[in-house]
Amino acid sequence: MVRAAVSSVFLIAILNTSFSNLGHLPSTLLRPTGIMQLLSWRFYDQLLAPQGMTILKWTMVLSLSLSTIGYLTPLTTKTSALLVLFYQGLLRSFGHFNHDEMLGVYYLTVLAFSPCGDGFSVDCLPGRRAKKPEFAYGFPILLMWLLMAWVYFSSALIKLRVAGLSYFSADNLPALAIMHPLDNLHDTQFHFAFWLPAIRQYLPVAVGFVLLWELLFPLAVFWKRVRWYFLGIGLVFHLSTLFLMNIFFPYQMAMYLVFVDWPRITAWIANTRILRRASSCWRDFRSVPEEFPDIRIVELAKEGVLLWDGDCGFCAATVQMLKRLVRQPFSETPYQSVRDQLPAEVLQWSDRQAYWVDSEGRVTGGSAAFVDLLAHSGRPFVAALLDSIACRPFLWLGYRLVATNRGLLAKVVTRKAA
Repeated sequence: MVRAAVSSVFLIAILNTSFSNLGHLPSTLLRPTGIMQLLSWRFYDQLLAPQGMTILKWTMVLSLSLSTIGYLTPLTTKTSALLVLFYQGLLRSFGHFNHDEMLGVYYLTVLAFSPCGDGFSVDCLPGRRAKKPEFAYGFPILLMWLLMAWVYFSSALIKLRVAGLSYFSADNLPALAIMHPLDNLHDTQFHFAFWLPAIRQYLPVAVGFVLLWELLFPLAVFWKRVRWYFLGIGLVFHLSTLFLMNIFFPYQMAMYLVFVDWPRITAWIANTRILRRASSCWRDFRSVPEEFPDIRIVELAKEGVLLWDGDCGFCAATVQMLKRLVRQPFSETPYQSVRDQLPAEVLQWSDRQAYWVDSEGRVTGGSAAFVDLLAHSGRPFVAALLDSIACRPFLWLGYRLVATNRGLLAKVVTRKAA
């Protein structure tokens, strides 16, 4: 859920940004920083053109979209982090420095090296991925909490180090706030800052309160009872800087989503009256297991046999089609003919999926059985492709949809045959 939230924040921002405008700026204005200096000027000349920036934009959109839905997560989270980091470096090379997005960039980097595709993702639809210890999922969340706490804590330390006690001067905040509406380098042009001199005597208390909030923000990580107070104050603080200083931190505020208890939220949504039926249907849709690691059917262990529903006309037509598709013949029989030899764990799902029993008696069902059948029958490369991380989720989803609606499909097949 955190992966989807963080990636979607950047995705929405990229979609709403005009990259073509950036492409009209001359590359001679660039002052590349860090490792971006290793890239050639010929590369920047081609990139800083409307076509080059359009390619960069839609590459980022594609990567962030796939990262949001959790498809090819180990790859797309890394490419998203790298592309966003490069894009931020490109913007800063024009001389505009802003630390709003940096916390989100850190989060993308953490997600790129964490198992954030093991749940709430397209990758986990087949349900075959082994779950890791709770620590593997909890530590990245804790790390992101600590990063946010450090951002605020270090901000307070820098203010005290640079300004000292003069930071609490009654004229400091009004002078700083009024300076921003007088230029044209901000996204907004609010003039509420001109009201501050009238209440200057109260401002040292407000400034001290904000500084204390930043210094104590690490408590939000370790003390759950005060967490939402700190986050609530943060929302008020960032909205205040928007209206008083024309400085907004939308990314910083959006990263508060990391503190949301997503499992509780999803459980609550699933139990609402409107979504309860849909949630029940989805759980039933996903409930059919395809792997049976502890089961062996020794009686059927020959060269492999496909078990299918003999009462299903669509299943019979599909078996005949598979016989024409494969290179080597395979054995098949309706599961009803060997019902007495099937364990209860297998038999209870026999009317919802086919099974493949290999030569050692191992059992796989559904889309996994389809892959094993192809591998056994002379189509190993097709089987490997379908079982890859790129195709496996869609194969599982397609099989489940066909198996669920096979009655309707049988009528269509019968009608066409007639």
